[in-house]
Amino acid sequence: MGIDYLIGNSFTTQVVPLSVNLDQATSLIVERARQLLNQLIKDRGHDKPPFLPEEFARLQGIKKFVKADLGKVSGVLLRFHDGYVIKVNQNHNPARQNFSCAHEIGHTLLSELKLELNTENIEFRTFNPQAHAIAHSKTRERLCDVAATELLMPELVFREYLSGFGLSVQSIERLANVFKVSIRAAAWRIAEVSTEPCIALLWKPHRSAKPKTLRLAWRAGPGGKSRGKANYMPVHTLVRYPSKLHQAYENDTPVESFKLFKLNTVTKRCPMESRGFGRKETRYVISLAFLDR
Repeated sequence: MGIDYLIGNSFTTQVVPLSVNLDQATSLIVERARQLLNQLIKDRGHDKPPFLPEEFARLQGIKKFVKADLGKVSGVLLRFHDGYVIKVNQNHNPARQNFSCAHEIGHTLLSELKLELNTENIEFRTFNPQAHAIAHSKTRERLCDVAATELLMPELVFREYLSGFGLSVQSIERLANVFKVSIRAAAWRIAEVSTEPCIALLWKPHRSAKPKTLRLAWRAGPGGKSRGKANYMPVHTLVRYPSKLHQAYENDTPVESFKLFKLNTVTKRCPMESRGFGRKETRYVISLAFLDR
């Protein structure tokens, strides 16, 4: 389905399409998040991070934020006739609470857009009659994560700070502290916005494999679009002891190494920096692999 717009001087004059695919929806939610961010920057008079969810409250009709024990739930958005209330899990750390609140703000932006998400191109190999609804819900949650990322770590501002700190695994924690986000979120954002193509990877202990084996939990980058990007995958996603990754896991000092990545039929050996984060059972390793070095 094509997209038709009525362009005006304000966001409210835009005629939103009835049906969009994921890439179109992503572009629209990012643009709406940037409009909200620009309004905040205009009101506060500067674009210095952090950009906290509480600052967007007045602009989005959010009456208050409430911290409560939500069990396994990170956050909840409650709609009332006179505005919104966001509940966030008080048991989570501040960085995670920030992202949860921003995610719920993303729901308000998505609601304004009134998008009908086209998931007809998703192939379901299941007899579950609820599969389409589940995929639709997951897509909406993904879009809210995209909005939260742009609100908390605006692409242009984040890239400016990344350029100042330098593209290195050492910069991840500094960026996380500046933007008040988690280490993992900062690493993912680096891979999305870095002008030098890189891949962010997270490694965790593999409990069911041989002792001390590390497994790839996720990877991101290069680039932020869901399609049209080089989808590099490590040749080996399980790493047995001993290795450079284990050296990073057992210490807080960055470790340099090389790793093989595969893109279609092409294999490439890339330099990589890794560092351990977290403590005890929450310990993990973040790596940055550099494609052009």
